[in-house]
Amino acid sequence: MYVTRAWTAAGLAGFLAVAGCGRGGEDAGGGAPRERAAAAAQQPAAPPPSPPATAADSAEVRARIAARRDSVTAAFARARPLAAREVAELRQDVNRTQIATARALGVRASGEAEIRRLRGEGRLVELGDSTAWWVLREMDHSSPYVTPDARAMLERLGRRFHARLDSLGLPRYRMKVTSAIRTDDAQAELRRINTYASRTVSAHEFGTTVDVSHERFAVPADPRLRAPAGTLAALEGELEAEMLEETGKENARALQAALGRAIAELREGGALHVMMENQQPVYHMTVRRRLAAGQ
Repeated sequence: MYVTRAWTAAGLAGFLAVAGCGRGGEDAGGGAPRERAAAAAQQPAAPPPSPPATAADSAEVRARIAARRDSVTAAFARARPLAAREVAELRQDVNRTQIATARALGVRASGEAEIRRLRGEGRLVELGDSTAWWVLREMDHSSPYVTPDARAMLERLGRRFHARLDSLGLPRYRMKVTSAIRTDDAQAELRRINTYASRTVSAHEFGTTVDVSHERFAVPADPRLRAPAGTLAALEGELEAEMLEETGKENARALQAALGRAIAELREGGALHVMMENQQPVYHMTVRRRLAAGQ
């Protein structure tokens, strides 16, 4: 409200100032008003306001969402969960293997000041809260930064994950990243409250390692789900996002399998290590070689 009034006052003051000048200057000759009128005529007309949605419009939107749910559910029904053999393959890269690689490829930060310095040098990069491939979940004991190679690993994984979803006729759900780099202080604090935290050193301390949930997934980064508020498109986007979140939870095993198989492909290609954890429902992954330069 304050901003609106300020603009109104500024606009009125500007109008009065121009009018005053006109009475003693250019306007006396009649040229300036014609120029302003011509300029105003060239301005594009504001689009007409959208008509209010009717009950029939709302019913039609809800019917489309229901049909969409049926289609997505049918696609999920065709997806295969991970077989026992596949799960075993995703549990081969034990902690000491991942730590050894992390030491070789990563950097270490004692605290937040050190993270800032490493970011300034380009040795750590920000993950970003929301991308086409992942969203960040709230991180209590880590910071949302990784090495450029680890971010490149996640981007490659996101593309492969989406390719698998496309082949199944499924929406492009996104990964939820739950943990990234941990400072020495954060790791020490975690050891005090989490019995599963590493007693010595963690691969997370080198910026090369991330945890990605295999039980929860984010809805697609679809512009249709973010239409202007108050429009019929916004209602449809809101209902579709709710539907996709619900069906994603109901079919988490299918999404877990699609992501797990994408991870297995990158593992076989030597791009990453992975441990599908039990105590915490995550894929614990460490980048295995330089990837940021396309290697």
